[in-house]
Amino acid sequence: MRLRYFNKTKFIIILVVAVVGCKKIDLSPKDRYTDDNFWQVNGNAFNALATCYSQQISGGQPGSSSAAQAYFYNEALSDNAFCPLDVNVGTPTQISSGSDANFNPGINRVKYEWGSYYTNIRSCNLFLENIDKNTTLGTPLIERMKGEARYLRAHAIFRLTNFFGDVPLITKVQTPEEAKVVSKTPKADVIKFILSELDAAAAVLPKREELAPADRGRITKGAAKAMKARVLLYNNQWAECAAVCEDLMNNQPENGTYTLQASFPDIFSATNKYNSEVIADLGYQQPNRTWTDWSDFGPFYTGSGATAATNSNLVPTQDLVESYLTLDGKNIFEPGSGYDENNAPYANRDPRLGYTIVYDKYRWINNLGNSQIIYIKPGTAPDATNKKNEAGPTATTSGYYWRKYFDPTAPAGTFNYGENIVIQRWAEVLLMEAEAKTMLGQMDATVWDKTIKPLRIRAGFVNTLALNYPGNTTMKMIDQVRNERRCELAFESLRYDDIKRWKIAEVVLNHPPGNEVRGAKFASNNTAFLKLVVRTFNPAKHYLWPIPTESIQTDPNLTQNPGW
Repeated sequence: MRLRYFNKTKFIIILVVAVVGCKKIDLSPKDRYTDDNFWQVNGNAFNALATCYSQQISGGQPGSSSAAQAYFYNEALSDNAFCPLDVNVGTPTQISSGSDANFNPGINRVKYEWGSYYTNIRSCNLFLENIDKNTTLGTPLIERMKGEARYLRAHAIFRLTNFFGDVPLITKVQTPEEAKVVSKTPKADVIKFILSELDAAAAVLPKREELAPADRGRITKGAAKAMKARVLLYNNQWAECAAVCEDLMNNQPENGTYTLQASFPDIFSATNKYNSEVIADLGYQQPNRTWTDWSDFGPFYTGSGATAATNSNLVPTQDLVESYLTLDGKNIFEPGSGYDENNAPYANRDPRLGYTIVYDKYRWINNLGNSQIIYIKPGTAPDATNKKNEAGPTATTSGYYWRKYFDPTAPAGTFNYGENIVIQRWAEVLLMEAEAKTMLGQMDATVWDKTIKPLRIRAGFVNTLALNYPGNTTMKMIDQVRNERRCELAFESLRYDDIKRWKIAEVVLNHPPGNEVRGAKFASNNTAFLKLVVRTFNPAKHYLWPIPTESIQTDPNLTQNPGW
């Protein structure tokens, strides 16, 4: 996304003066921006919209996580990952502990999640209320820009509903006094508004092919429709979701052309941005705007000028590793799968396992092109250099590292990544179609061949038992589809939402003492699984996050969510 960024503090001051503090006078001042002239300057208009883009996922509220940090560490709220040191990364481990002392209306993460999205919403409202004052950009461009802002606002409101349920629906810039007396809007009404906004955005946005190269990364018609499908899916509107997915699949000349990338790792390559699979993403660009979080995810590795990971602070779980099927399509624990837990647990597995996760004796190629074996099982590394990757408190606590999103083009000696972060891609559209059709009782060979089969072919499956409907497994069809989604989209900030909307969070997250979240089988002389953390999910309260204490205290019209 090649958008220009600017000093947000100056912009806020300008807008406060322009929108709140100015009184109409006959002659506008010439030495500063006012409500009369701010929006007449094209650069100001573009910068205001750029602010709306920059606040996606994390809205820039002081103290909140960066967008990249929020995106990745949300995985640790789910059963996909564990975060050993979570104080400075949004406290996902404290939240997933379920302890009232660690997860309550007063913690910073709750406050920042709420505040960041409302910051983004306010920026979008400000833009939408004022952009028509510009008289030089022209109506077609202004309408397109308004469509982008409406999508961004709808996405922010959608994220709020996923965390908090009923939320205040704020569609205009509020005064401080108005902000203190808002009430919640029922979630159903909020969802209706979101869907109508995405429809309105799609009606005026261009197809991806119609964007000029300099505009790549901006929201398109396809992105608005794909987000609408996600909103419908998350709210159990299966028939409507399937209809949108089929529109995207069958009417590409109208909506934009999307296809699966031939190579799974290429989806996330810094040298393959805006590829045919990407529908919406967050833009980064070396050296101006980068993220560095992967330095805490990957293995320590060697090579002249290469920098080792600072620590392993977001590690995959054994549960995620076990979700990857065998090459003939069986769950690893089914009879006849050939799974060898003790001697070759990673052999004969879904190739996406190796594209996503680094396991013991993984062949790694670093950003200098050097190849090495990553030894993780304690006591197996052949030399001191390799020992730093062995599972333990100073390396990976689970016995696994992340592979997905590794950028081998990052400058030597750094982890300053310029890869874009994917918000939606074509694979998710196929998976949404498969899930919706399954929930409607309409999954058949025709649907399978358009959704699950191409994903498995792209992943590297060749055995027809795994490729053909209904799959070579005793798993129920809905469990197959859900598992496919988990393996395809792991580490893409979706799993936490999924386990909540499927109402399985209390099943997959509850790990009392003695049955903690597991890592690899590297404990007790490699006879037991590593035990990582105790988690508790209370279905009576944890499906919704609490409204922040500060907001409850300053707004008497806000009510707290159940159980909090």
